[in-house]
Amino acid sequence: MNNSEKARYDAAKRMLKGKIDIEEVAMMMNLTVEELKPIKEEIDEEVRKVYGNVDAYDFDMKQVLFDNFNDTGEDNDIPDEEK
Repeated sequence: MNNSEKARYDAAKRMLKGKIDIEEVAMMMNLTVEELKPIKEEIDEEVRKVYGNVDAYDFDMKQVLFDNFNDTGEDNDIPDEEK
């Protein structure tokens, strides 16, 4: 495997990690889907090990609550009479 071929496989792996469809990656990188399947399975196995069978992209982050706590210890959103 020469350097340009290795670079194509590395780029394909990064694309698959970024959740780009395997058929699209095959078309863009001029590789076959059969060549990419082992790479995709390797990535899927890494995700299962790290996230305990939960894909990180399955989390819907639209309802996240943000705490506006600051490092000075002051909590400016609570009125003084409640402190």
